[in-house]
Amino acid sequence: MADKVVNTVWLVGTILALILIVGFAIVGNAVTKAEMDKALDAKLASLDVPSAQEIADLIVIPDAPEVVVPEFKSDEQVKDLWEDLYATEISDLEDNAECVATDELEDDDFEVLEDYLKANIEGFDELKDVDYEDVDVKVLELGLEEDEDKIAEVVFELKVKYNLEEGQSTTYKKVVFVTANVVFEEGDFDEEQVDLTFAFK
Repeated sequence: MADKVVNTVWLVGTILALILIVGFAIVGNAVTKAEMDKALDAKLASLDVPSAQEIADLIVIPDAPEVVVPEFKSDEQVKDLWEDLYATEISDLEDNAECVATDELEDDDFEVLEDYLKANIEGFDELKDVDYEDVDVKVLELGLEEDEDKIAEVVFELKVKYNLEEGQSTTYKKVVFVTANVVFEEGDFDEEQVDLTFAFK
C-alpha cells in the first residue's frame, strides 16, 4: 500500500515537473517573440522611408506637346486649279443660275417679293420700284457627271421702294436680300428648280 502511494506521488511530481518545464519553454518563447517584434520595429524605424508626398514629388509627368496644325496652301492651289480646269463649266452654271433666279424673282412683276413685303411690313400697299444693288453667285455643285445635279446659290441685294396704305404719299425704302437656291436636275440646264428666301438688311 505504501509503495502505491509513493509511486503515485512520484508520478504526480513528474507530471508537475513536466508542466513546469513546458510552461517555462512557452514563456521563454513568448519573450523571445516579443523581443523579436521590438527589434524589428526598431530596425524599421531606423530605415529612411520616404513619405507619400516625397514619392509623388519624384514622379515627373511631362507636359503634353503642343499640337501645331500647319497651314497648307494646297487647298487654295487646288481651288485655283479646279477653277482654271473647269472655268467654262463654272461660268455656264453661274450665268444660267443667275438668269433663272432673276426670272423667278421678276415673275409677275416681282409678285413673290411683293408678297413677302406685304407679310412683313405693316400697312404695306404697293411696290413702287426695285433696284439691283449687287448680285453674287456661288457654285455649290458643278455636276460634271451626266446624272449629277448642278447647284448654285444666287444672292441679290435689292433696294426696294414702296408706299403704305391709307393714302400716304410718302415713299419708303428698304434693302432686301434674296437668296435663290438653283438646282439643274441631272446637269440639264433645261430643267431647273428655284427656291427663293428673303431677308431684310
